[in-house]
Amino acid sequence: MTINAASIRAQGPAYELFIGSAWTGAREGRRFDRTNPYDGSIAASFANATAADADAAIRAARGAFDTGPWPRSSARERHDLLRRVADAIRARIEDFAARMVAESGKPVSLARGEAGAAARTFDYYAGLALADEGAAIAGRVPQAMGLILPEPVGVCAFITPWNFPMLNPVCKIAPALAAGCTVVIKPSHLCPGPVAVLAEVLAEAGLPEGVFNLVTSDLERGGTVGQVLAGSDLVDKVAFTGSTTTGRAVMRAASGNNKHVALELGGKSANIVFADAPFEAAVTTAISAFCFNSGQQCSAGSRLLVQRSIHDQFVEALAQAAGRQVLGNPADAATTMGPLVNDEQFARVSRYVELGDTEGRRLCGGPTGEGYFMAPTIFAGLSNASRLAQEEIFGPVLSVIPFSDEAEAVALANDSAYGLAGGVWSRSIDTALRVARSVRTGKMFVNCYNSAGIDDMPHGGVKDSGIGREFGRQGLQEYQTVKTVQIRLDN
Repeated sequence: MTINAASIRAQGPAYELFIGSAWTGAREGRRFDRTNPYDGSIAASFANATAADADAAIRAARGAFDTGPWPRSSARERHDLLRRVADAIRARIEDFAARMVAESGKPVSLARGEAGAAARTFDYYAGLALADEGAAIAGRVPQAMGLILPEPVGVCAFITPWNFPMLNPVCKIAPALAAGCTVVIKPSHLCPGPVAVLAEVLAEAGLPEGVFNLVTSDLERGGTVGQVLAGSDLVDKVAFTGSTTTGRAVMRAASGNNKHVALELGGKSANIVFADAPFEAAVTTAISAFCFNSGQQCSAGSRLLVQRSIHDQFVEALAQAAGRQVLGNPADAATTMGPLVNDEQFARVSRYVELGDTEGRRLCGGPTGEGYFMAPTIFAGLSNASRLAQEEIFGPVLSVIPFSDEAEAVALANDSAYGLAGGVWSRSIDTALRVARSVRTGKMFVNCYNSAGIDDMPHGGVKDSGIGREFGRQGLQEYQTVKTVQIRLDN
């Protein structure tokens, strides 16, 4: 279908839980609505799962792993199914985009791009399913041989956020399925629709019973359901994306049976601009680095470190460039920034803007006075020790901080509890690589931000930004264990 204003204002669809191989209502029969953050209409209705529903989904996944065909399927079978899923996502890209637009306020151009990236992720892990190999130790001693065998880790529980409501689940689901695991997922109550549509696609692609299970719940019940998923002795791995505080709670819950844990948490990434940087490109990209998805991304370049000799000129150009962002109806292809996801997030970001007015000098932006829209907001005159420069805001708010030389830039970048991403801008490859290697973070961009066009590189953080990696070969290894076999040949 084509997305337009009329299509997102209508009463949205109703989704159930997907457990085993069937759509089913929550055991207590309750439901919750997701409100469209742009126009206030009902975007969709969802079954409101209880702890008992979560347990039923876990048991379905456990049975499918222990006795079902999927963990015992051939690499070719897993490849073929994942490729069918990728093709089906591309065929239904407008359905996925419609869910993201209506439920999260994501601009339609970004939503289509996210759905396309999800399809490519399934393609990638379909290929890795075929390419995955163990190893043999054949010549170390003449009378024995050793085998190193990758095996699926088991039942995987996923708790995923609303800001990338399709790609974030897919970067967990696709490698887990490629490895032969079974899955239970609880997406955020703020945008569960894309995963519900994905459940339809997976079932139609022929995924066996119990391999994929979906539970949805509102904010009140979500914590309880998440704790069941993280704490269950029947779950072998839990992967969570969200706040650092909640990530710690997930890890505590997961310790009961020492299950595998992966956490992709918060960030306060430093985007570093040296005096010899390509000026216009650095300005333009610095805006997208903190405004992409309305600033609602954990790897946002929300700290901008600018060398003193160009600081004033750069800040002036930055404020002008911020005005070129288009805030409006997320269903409009011209919109670059939609509303923040809900009233709670809007209030949170607004409080940080008020705080910034006491800590530094606001150059532009702030609440627009219309709905949950926040214009690109830039503060100068801040110390790196300020709350605005140290705390994750999760909105389009940028802290600009000057530095004198390379050593100070690295020290400022590393002066953070987080370590998820970062950027460096310089025409000197020596400077850029020295800085990229010196900043303690999970990924760095050189003369770009968010992407240089290379898909499927590992993503994850250090320090309070989490543990584990998603995407790339490392993303598949997260869902595998290694078994070694030693064979005597002289008996």
